[in-house]
Amino acid sequence: MKMSRWAVVALLVCGAVHAADSSNPTPVTTNKDDSPPRVQSGKVAASTDVDHPPALGPAGAKVVVLVFSDFQCPVCRRSADATDQIAEEFPGEVRVEFWQHPLTTHANAENAAVASLAAQRQGKFWEYHDELFRNQSAIDPDSLARYAEQLGMDGARFKSDYADPQLRARVKSEAATAETFGAKNTPAFMVNGKLKTGWGSWYAFRADVERELAETKKLEEQGAVGAPVAERRAETQLANAELFHLYREQVLRPAPEVAQDAGKPKKEKKKKKREAE
Repeated sequence: MKMSRWAVVALLVCGAVHAADSSNPTPVTTNKDDSPPRVQSGKVAASTDVDHPPALGPAGAKVVVLVFSDFQCPVCRRSADATDQIAEEFPGEVRVEFWQHPLTTHANAENAAVASLAAQRQGKFWEYHDELFRNQSAIDPDSLARYAEQLGMDGARFKSDYADPQLRARVKSEAATAETFGAKNTPAFMVNGKLKTGWGSWYAFRADVERELAETKKLEEQGAVGAPVAERRAETQLANAELFHLYREQVLRPAPEVAQDAGKPKKEKKKKKREAE
């Protein structure tokens, strides 16, 4: 049976679209109000700094979204897809960071948090994040190790990192910082310093971020660019100078990739100076 040229083209296009879609992550939840279409545009990179909260989106973004979450919290599960997706909605303009806040009322939450940081050390945090929320009723230590192996991690290294007291101390430190910012319960979200506790829907969450992005663009029109935009908004929205100082120290820290980029011009300047001599 012969096919027209346009039919062949249509099949090829459909095949290309299907191939692109097949690489996108499977949603954690099926509730349409909680679960946006998950896409990976190729424009949003995951952070590689394993000493700080896992992040999606660039350092120095106009809008920084902090997610304070607990892997055993059922409402946090509802927000899991949105956490992954929000940086993809505004590539290059929004950065989302996942901060650990396991509640003491959840027996397995702290262990799951530590395990997720062990996964981060192998570059698998976001895949592991989704796996934990998908299997929220089974996050005992044996299950935590099994999920790591299912995701292709080095099992021995995972167990060694899981036992590292530095990771458990880091979980406790991030939770303490969350509480200082006022996030007593989970999930909680800070959008350029403005805190909101609880979860409504993906649409409401995205609207909050979009409104904040509009505010940063107003500042840009007044002459502010880059990281100072997020910093100015945080200073406006945080309750007091002490909290802003903490935010600037813990959140608006210089990222390694920014520090490296900043160093390059200095080397070029030194080279030019030597040539002049």
